[in-house]
Amino acid sequence: MKMSKWMLAAAMFCAAFQAGVALGDEATPVVKATNKDDFAAVAAAIRQQMGQGGRWQYVSRSEKDEVDNRLIEMQGLFDKFGTVDQMDQTAKVRLLGDQQAVNDILTRRDGNRLVCSNEMPTGSHIPKRVCRTYAQMRQDEQNARDMMDHMQHRGSVYAAGGG
Repeated sequence: MKMSKWMLAAAMFCAAFQAGVALGDEATPVVKATNKDDFAAVAAAIRQQMGQGGRWQYVSRSEKDEVDNRLIEMQGLFDKFGTVDQMDQTAKVRLLGDQQAVNDILTRRDGNRLVCSNEMPTGSHIPKRVCRTYAQMRQDEQNARDMMDHMQHRGSVYAAGGG
């Protein structure tokens, strides 16, 4: 039996969508929601984790709006059909597109995501592999901005005071 691209995409989505919700240390967020109630719990957990101190706290305002709009669209599909099994092909494909958009954003802004790079230590020509989480990288950036602001403020105080 030959499957269309739509049917293949929907089948892949259903398998991925039923895999489970994991908000722990896993590298990729995984969603399990086969019915309306499960989805409501998943959506609430995602929204909570996008808040301050959450796994996805680094999601920008526009990305947060996009995730929220996609979750609302997905909730609408569950409100209409009840379960993934009861959805028609068009609804499953739409659900797949919405979920993929949400997962792309959450994966990119996941504070637990490990990012590795080769860095050249001072005084050496031998690169060293350094790995940090996305959250550590963002914290380092914030610390550098804070230090620069502090140094600029101190410099303006000394300049105003005459040295």
